[in-house]
Amino acid sequence: MGAFDTLVMIDWSAAAVPKTGADSLWMAVLRRGEALPRLWNPPTRAALYGDLVTLLTAEAQAGRRVLAGFDFAFAYPRGLAQALQLDGPPWAAIWALLARTIQDGPDNSNNRFTVAAALNRRIGAPPGPFWSCPAKAARPDLTMRRPPWNPAWGLTETRLTEKLGKAHSPWKLFTTGSVGGQSLMGIPFLFRLRHEPGLAPHCRVWPFETGVSVPEAQITLTEIFPSLLPVPAERPDLGAAGLVKDARQVAGLCTWAAETDLTPYFTLPGLPAAEREAVQREEGWIFGVLP
Repeated sequence: MGAFDTLVMIDWSAAAVPKTGADSLWMAVLRRGEALPRLWNPPTRAALYGDLVTLLTAEAQAGRRVLAGFDFAFAYPRGLAQALQLDGPPWAAIWALLARTIQDGPDNSNNRFTVAAALNRRIGAPPGPFWSCPAKAARPDLTMRRPPWNPAWGLTETRLTEKLGKAHSPWKLFTTGSVGGQSLMGIPFLFRLRHEPGLAPHCRVWPFETGVSVPEAQITLTEIFPSLLPVPAERPDLGAAGLVKDARQVAGLCTWAAETDLTPYFTLPGLPAAEREAVQREEGWIFGVLP
């Protein structure tokens, strides 16, 4: 497992109601010396948050190093912070903005479509880059279908890591491939986790706070994309959870990370210097994608 003692991989969900089973939240945990990942399937993001704080606090107190991966985009294609006229490091400014504006109820009820529409209005030249929503949430500044890309937005359609990893763009908010909806709910979750009083001294976000290098933090948060790996076969050894695709994928990621030299996935050899700066300040990177 290299420098890490504990691997945590999370399949994310933007569901607006409590849900378990397929297409819900799954957390796999593999600690050094254990043969199989342990699996959790909390019904809400609030329940997951409590489980994660308990787990990460215990790992930190025991002096164990943790790599924790989350299945959503940690950032947006370059230009969003400037289009929104935000100050400071672009990734951090967007995290803080979403933490202030996204509401995530204990039952998973949330306001992500309202926030997306407001962001589109701030960018101007309607309808805006964020798109896809249920019919009842559609409005002039948030459309159900992908609008023609408007150069006036000053934005790119995808991040470099999404092009290389063949991942979906975080502008799409709803239906299949809606990593955008997951990101709108996930980034405020991570902002809160990163600043949790008991965890803040130990926790850093790769690559924004660590540089494009092997992190030295005790707890490292990374963006993952489980579909980078082939979907694992059903896992009877994991019990009933081993029949659920999402659970098998995060368990498989734990196993992959435990058996792989992770150095090049942190250092991204061959990434041009200009791209490296953009990755660290603004766009982030999917852990597991190589340039």
